[in-house]
Amino acid sequence: MKLVQQTALRLGPLNALLALARKSSPLFLIVFSLMPVTADEIKLQPLSLSVQENYNSRTLAPHVLTDPGYRIWGVNVIKWTDGKYHAFYSRWKEHYDFHGWLRHSEIAHAVSDSPEGPFKTTGTILKNRNADGWDLCNAHNPAVCVADGKILIYYISNDFREDIKGSDEPLPLSEKWITQHWEGVRDKQRIGLAIADNPAGPFTRHPVPVVEPDNKLFKNIAVNPAVHYKAGRYTMIMKGDSMKHEEYYRIQLVGHSSKPEGPFTFQKTPIYTETQSEDACIWYNQNTKQYNTIIHIFGNALARLQSDDGITWRRASPFLFTKKEFKMEDGSIWKPTRVERPFVLTDDQGTPIMLYLAAWDRERSLNANLAVPLKSVD
Repeated sequence: MKLVQQTALRLGPLNALLALARKSSPLFLIVFSLMPVTADEIKLQPLSLSVQENYNSRTLAPHVLTDPGYRIWGVNVIKWTDGKYHAFYSRWKEHYDFHGWLRHSEIAHAVSDSPEGPFKTTGTILKNRNADGWDLCNAHNPAVCVADGKILIYYISNDFREDIKGSDEPLPLSEKWITQHWEGVRDKQRIGLAIADNPAGPFTRHPVPVVEPDNKLFKNIAVNPAVHYKAGRYTMIMKGDSMKHEEYYRIQLVGHSSKPEGPFTFQKTPIYTETQSEDACIWYNQNTKQYNTIIHIFGNALARLQSDDGITWRRASPFLFTKKEFKMEDGSIWKPTRVERPFVLTDDQGTPIMLYLAAWDRERSLNANLAVPLKSVD
């Protein structure tokens, strides 16, 4: 009788996610299994109506990170030794439109006295064009990790090294040359690393990619890293294409290294296998002794996984972290066209305090990063 009661209790939140999946897409099928879970729930707090108003008017304000003249996408935030909060985000000139991120993105730095902002931009820390190294075009999707007093930014860029062999094209690459060699650029994306002593830089780029497709566990791309450092070990979750599918099929693998530049040894099994996923963030909660990640599962949801060791991952309870929408203080629901790139900021003990998300409104042609307060429930 007790087993039946426990089973019913565990299925409660999962049934809600299954109902969401059926509404989102007939292809969005999630297979559930009964397993031990850690019951520490994280709840998103409602946003003030002024947040949506400031987003629509492109006004820099608490909970809204905008950048005049730029489209922006995704942000990582750290609290530094100066007591301030430092944000690192992707941006590209507004006239390049939403999809300009693939060739025109750079990484900028901003600072605030509080985790919700407002964040004041100080400038570019990784430029779009690099005249040295492998990352000749683009700097996008920063993942920030603090280790031994250093600031590590993992990012993605386009590797044109094979294309420029034997070429007399001057560096940095011109727009004309990149346009002529643009076919297949999606599969040139790799993960790079830049390191600094201070949040505003200067950052020194590692001369070669730190992760490339191995064509054994994953193929085509190595992108969208999330990295956590603990006790001399770097844990990275990143996205590649599955070797089991001919078409593009996105998976996320976890890997580990004793050095920030790798090599990273990746596990054979993706951290989530029921559908395609991307955009992981990662943190360790010292109170629950658990690694955590929020991932974007293809459909209309962000989901949460947990791990005892950072190697083997399972669904958290509840598994559904949030739909890709925002609950407002008056009970209304705000649904931008796209909501992606989750990042969780924690306190010193690893308890989540703020969720950052990138939001795109197609009709208004708007991009901004939003900060949503979090509350943990034991």
